[in-house]
Formats: sequence, structure tokens, C-alpha cells
Amino acid sequence: MKPLAILSLLIIISCTAAGCTDPNAAAAGDENIFIDDTGTAVTVPADVSRIISLAPSETEIVASVGALDRLVGRTDYCNYPPGIEGVASIGGPQTMSVEKVVELQPDLILATTISDKIRVEELRTMGFAVLVFRLECLEDIYRNIGVVGSVTLRSSVTEPTQSADVTNSGSTADELISQLRAREKAVSGAAHASEAVPVLYVLWDDPLYVAANNTLQHELIVKSGGWNIMEDASGYVIASDEAVINRAPEIILASTSHTPGSAPIGDRLMEKSIFADLPAIKNGRIYTIDGDIINRPGPRMLDALEWVSSCING
Repeated sequence: MKPLAILSLLIIISCTAAGCTDPNAAAAGDENIFIDDTGTAVTVPADVSRIISLAPSETEIVASVGALDRLVGRTDYCNYPPGIEGVASIGGPQTMSVEKVVELQPDLILATTISDKIRVEELRTMGFAVLVFRLECLEDIYRNIGVVGSVTLRSSVTEPTQSADVTNSGSTADELISQLRAREKAVSGAAHASEAVPVLYVLWDDPLYVAANNTLQHELIVKSGGWNIMEDASGYVIASDEAVINRAPEIILASTSHTPGSAPIGDRLMEKSIFADLPAIKNGRIYTIDGDIINRPGPRMLDALEWVSSCING
């Protein structure tokens, strides 16, 4: 995969650098002030009726708290929940059109630290409220849901509704977070093998691009009772064939390819003769999941956690 293609994959993942901090919110008359994950104090109107999402994860979170009817803008990569294509696109997280954003006149813009920083600052300078979230762990996702839910619940425009297309959400963000935490606890608290199973998570196979420590996928593996064989590295890295062979994963997890018409990544890995003796290949323990579910830090990450657990413990 070329450097540009890897950058595109990172944008699709929309999963960003470290930190699991709680933003602080304080009422200021008819406005609310939030300290976002860049340390910026953002003044958000009390009534938020027009939202733009600069990341697929934010789009799914808006839907999960019942505020999809307020979403007036999204990125080209936002493809869930079904029907989201009808919402105007403002480009990609790195290529958003500032002019289009201005045209849509949002009350609130939701971004992540993968969003283009220059354009984000430009929008802030123009007076738009932009909340930037850092999403590396499950706690980050819960916090993100809580903030978006808090902002929309304060608004008097409309009551939030359930969004069955996204997850088994309740009528409030707090209820949704409680449900997600319960699902996480069910997985992490289940009986696991006394010795952690060696696992490799692959995002791409040429070159071999994998999830190491300090990634959501690493957290899913550990909570499911597995051992990420690339835990000595950090973030998303290129692994050598030799490193994988020496660490002998018993399970290989792979995301679907975002390249139309290409063979599944798992199938391509199985065809590589150099990996023929890997325990995961020999025993047929290579599994594939929709990349949007496991690479996107939104409510469906709990679906991914349960899937990882079933692969490791099934």
C-alpha cells in the first residue's frame, strides 16, 4: 500500500492519538462551554438544531443519541446508518470544503483529531463552534457519546428519538452508554483461557499493516482474553513477515478491504506461502469483519468487541 493509500485508510479508521480525558462543561447564560480534547474552550449554543459531522464516527454517534434529524452535513466517508447519503457532503475529514460548511450554517461542528487542523481553526476563527474529540479507547467513545447527547438534550428543538439502525440505544445518551458498558463488562468479565491467545489484527496486507498497542483493536483483543503479538509497538504499524512468523499468531483478525474489487485480505494472507505454517493459517483461524465496524470509533465498536471475543473464545 502506498503512503497516500495508508493515509486514506487512517482517515477511514478515524481513530486518533492517545488520551482518555473528560471534557468539562459549564453553563454560560444561553450557551455552554466545553473544553474539547485539544484543550480549546468551545462555546456551544443552548439550542443546537444544525450539526455537521467531520468524521464517520461522529455521524454514527449523532444518530445513536437520536439527533440524526439535526445533521445537515457529513463527510464522503459517512455511510451509516442507512439513508445517510441524503445528507449533504462537505468532502473528507482532510479535504472538507470550508465554503460548503459555511453555506450549511451549522450551530455545531463535530470533529476528531484526524480532521484537518488548519480548516478547523479557520472555521473557529469564523465563529463556528467546533468540538474536537480524541478517540483511542472505549472510554473515549463513551465520553464522546455523552457530550453529544448532552448538547442535543439541552436543545429544545426536538426530543431525541431512538435509532435502532445504529445500536440498541435508549432514549438518552446515558442509557446508551450504560448499555454499551454492560456489553463491555460481559466480554471482559467472561472466563478466558489461563494463557492469553496470540492474536494479530491486520488492516492491510501489502505491506502488512497491523494494529499495535494504543489502538482500539488492541483494547478489544486484550479485553477478550487475547495477547496482541504486536503490543511492543504503538499505533498502526507495518510489520515484517519475519516478526509475524516468529510470534506465531494462533488467530488472525482482518478487516474487509476498502479497495473495490479486491480479494478479501484474509484470503490473500492465506495464499502467502511464507505464512503457510502459522498456527492461525494451519488451523483455519483467520476471521474477517466489516472494516467500518471494527475501525470506526463509534457505538458499533461494541459489536466489534463481541465479535473479537467470539473469535478468540469460540
